[in-house]
Amino acid sequence: MDVAAELEEAILSDQNSVAIATSLNEGVSSKTYGVWLRFERCFPEFFKRAVAALRVKLVAGGQHYFNVLMEPNWRKCFPHVLYPGRKSVYLFDAWPVHHKMISEFVETHHLSHVFVSSSQATSMLKDMSGNTAFSWVAEGVDPSKYRHNQYESKDIEVLELGRKYDFYHDQIVKALEDDGRVHLYEKTKGKLIFPTEEDLIDGLARTKISICVPSNITHPDRAGDVETMTVRYLQSMASKCLIVGHAPKEMVELFGYNPVVEIDMKDPVGQIRQILDHFSDYIPLIEKNYTETLANHTWKKRWEQMARIMQSSK
Repeated sequence: MDVAAELEEAILSDQNSVAIATSLNEGVSSKTYGVWLRFERCFPEFFKRAVAALRVKLVAGGQHYFNVLMEPNWRKCFPHVLYPGRKSVYLFDAWPVHHKMISEFVETHHLSHVFVSSSQATSMLKDMSGNTAFSWVAEGVDPSKYRHNQYESKDIEVLELGRKYDFYHDQIVKALEDDGRVHLYEKTKGKLIFPTEEDLIDGLARTKISICVPSNITHPDRAGDVETMTVRYLQSMASKCLIVGHAPKEMVELFGYNPVVEIDMKDPVGQIRQILDHFSDYIPLIEKNYTETLANHTWKKRWEQMARIMQSSK
């Protein structure tokens, strides 16, 4: 699923928004952007003065340009980052390794607002740069893109989608196989369980238990100490799956309760068997999560939040 496109669609549903660059238009070419970067790195002071002078001469319009970036791929921001008017971005995957580059770009181009999907990353960027442009806005979901089967017809009992928490996976995989449970996971690295978007939607709809663990546990080399809620949690809830794993602190804050059944690392096998044997006991939690997601955690709601922040700082 293209989650950036889901946010872009929510933005464009706002009657005040007009598309100038979407995921189908990745800004300037790689070659052009490469030349620009070399110029910027070789002559940083001249570059800053030139951009500032250009902005002083052109700052007559009232336009506000907004980009959605899956990572700090600034190429998508060109050339309109040089146009008159305000510029803002929404950043997924703002991992610590990118923070210096993010901070420098925001300062050089005087971005008005930088919305970051992780609360911890937002705090780290604010502390690093002293820049108040950074605001936390969590990831969202478009529930209309997902569906859910009746509980009794959900035939995928345990799903580990994408990156696995290897330590936990190794504890449960043989037990589930011995029990004859339907357990789907990536058996060959890089080979997708659901190769198409429709396959993914169908697979989640058919799933009872979705294992969700944040990236700082599964990929600490990339995420460091940044524990954040990703769209996988919300996709699972929009598909009426029970989430077993670990809820990031920010997710508990957003929901006002813990929507995740936390892994019992003392007895992971006993726990997963107990849940499957008494799955109906967890339906009230699944329904509560589903209702809460639809009411408060859609991309439409996230865009309304960003629009309020931008409007209040005019």
